[in-house]
Amino acid sequence: MDGESDEDFVVRAERCSHIAKVLVAACLKNACMQSYIDDPTSPHTVESVRRNPTVRVEYEQAIAIGGIGECLAATKTKNWGSGPSVMPLDMDDWFYPDRITYLFRSNSLYNRRFHQRRRMKQLLGIHRALVGEAMADTKKRFLAQLTTEQMTAIQRVLRVGPERFWRAAKGRVFLDLPLEFVQGELDFGE
Repeated sequence: MDGESDEDFVVRAERCSHIAKVLVAACLKNACMQSYIDDPTSPHTVESVRRNPTVRVEYEQAIAIGGIGECLAATKTKNWGSGPSVMPLDMDDWFYPDRITYLFRSNSLYNRRFHQRRRMKQLLGIHRALVGEAMADTKKRFLAQLTTEQMTAIQRVLRVGPERFWRAAKGRVFLDLPLEFVQGELDFGE
């Protein structure tokens, strides 16, 4: 670093070394990573973990689990609240071996918007493309392009007007949508 004395450099290097050791040790203790290391088809080895440990990159609303560099690069444009904080893996963290794993906290607006859009598409059926069109367009242009049939479908299925639908697709409001039916399991006392 510019203007850094030799003593300051040594202190910074020792601190980085200590942090790296903590990240590697936590990664090697993680149960999921141990199973990947034991699997001969997995790209993970003890040596690869020492070179590039899997970490948690934490934000206020979400966590990304993967390599430090790839997680920071993948999340730099996300609006997940304060962060990032690079943290060691917890012993019971589960993650994919070959890609970044995202975990969303219960307060995640990003995840709420995603699930609302997905549910709106399910409910609209043949008119599902309206969700994407509303996300991609301005309110004025979107409303001008709507047909009477599409406006009726929005009102009938979602019980909101086209303006409120547009705001919901943009993630600016949250609708009280009907719950998705899920097949339950019955216990027959086997």
